[in-house]
Amino acid sequence: MKYSTYWRMPFAIGITLVLSACGSGGSGGNNNTATGTVISKTTSSSSISSSSIASSSASSASVAASSSSITTSGNCQVDGKSWLVCSENQNGWGYEYGKYCIASTFCPANRTNLPSLAGRTAPVDTKTNTKTSAIYTYLRSIAGQQTLTGQQDLTWKDGIDMAERVHKDTGKYSALMGYDFMNYGMTANWVEGVKQTEEAIAYANKGGLITFTWHWRDPAQLNTSNANNAQFYTKDTNFQIPIKDGSLDTNSTAYTQINAGIDLIATELKKLNDAGVTVLWRPLHEASGYNGEGWFWWGRPRTDGVPQAYAQILLWRHMYERLVGYHGLHNLLWVWNGQSAAWYPGDDVVDIISHDIYDSTDNQTYKSQISTYTQARKYSSEAKLIALSENGFIPDPDKVSADGAWWLWFMTWNDGNFNETTLESGTHKDNFWSGDYYNTSAHKTKVYNHANMITLDELPTFQ
Repeated sequence: MKYSTYWRMPFAIGITLVLSACGSGGSGGNNNTATGTVISKTTSSSSISSSSIASSSASSASVAASSSSITTSGNCQVDGKSWLVCSENQNGWGYEYGKYCIASTFCPANRTNLPSLAGRTAPVDTKTNTKTSAIYTYLRSIAGQQTLTGQQDLTWKDGIDMAERVHKDTGKYSALMGYDFMNYGMTANWVEGVKQTEEAIAYANKGGLITFTWHWRDPAQLNTSNANNAQFYTKDTNFQIPIKDGSLDTNSTAYTQINAGIDLIATELKKLNDAGVTVLWRPLHEASGYNGEGWFWWGRPRTDGVPQAYAQILLWRHMYERLVGYHGLHNLLWVWNGQSAAWYPGDDVVDIISHDIYDSTDNQTYKSQISTYTQARKYSSEAKLIALSENGFIPDPDKVSADGAWWLWFMTWNDGNFNETTLESGTHKDNFWSGDYYNTSAHKTKVYNHANMITLDELPTFQ
């Protein structure tokens, strides 16, 4: 039977710019240590129900059907591929009569304006707990005026404490510490990085804010005897988001494996919730890679006719529903890091938009990165908070202020190179904090003692 399905959402639109590189020396980590945006004819369990998300006239999913065939009078370029423009004036990606299409208003080439709608005064999850709501209110209060200092932990080496390295060099602790569920699901006794939850709770108990990302290893390998060899880079795994007729294929083995992975991490997020920890949650990071290269399996280029951006959108929205609706986790603020306009999953499931920047042209000039900041603002129709979720060079606070590139936080990546005996790190291209390959001692001291930069001791107490 012929039918049309759509993922609908008005957006203020912007030109795609990617200035990031997890896949080229950034947050790749040590990979060898070891929904419903579309509702089909019958709504599946992967669809987000109206009761589980904030209702919004600017953010809805609905079925659209017509008796006419798809219009092919226009095309839209996304990540080097040409896609049909949908025949009806809906917004987002669509699936019409067996073909995928994109609305002209969602096409990146047409997205040049800043948000037309004001930002939300509360998180997208209307049931967020009191502390999480208070943190969101605080983040809104500093946006455009100050920036949280941030440091990423070295996930795969438990003996290295990046928070203490920052304190040793600057006399200050970061307001925000970053952690990663990368090695969760691995079982060998040599595996490190499976105490990230406990480390995060300890830092939160000091008064710090917490963010988590997830280098999600191949869902087909987790929960099997091969879990210790599971990888996450596209080049190292064949796993693909299962899509059928414009929706997640809920009858597939891959769908069951995806849910098992989400459920694994839900257990950790619940531990954090029970400990009173709010998580700035950044899953499916750097999804688009560079121009759609898709460094990780959740952004994998596809040969089955499904737009890879659309597949990621469906997975994001499914994860939101699985964690918020199914698991009842209300301690999360959702940080989307897809880094490309056509990959944006919707204002109703995103609290904060972020970019990762490893700018090889900076040469210790510590640019504000205003162009990427402005680009990130254009992904949504509602004004969203904008963060620098990974960086090599730390933007100069004075340039941030002068250019108006008010990143909500920065998150300097970790020290991947160290002496195996002493665990000391020096100047090296893989050491984003220690040494002076990226940030000199003088620059780090300036940043952490600048009036516009918030450190741990300057955070309020959140109730």
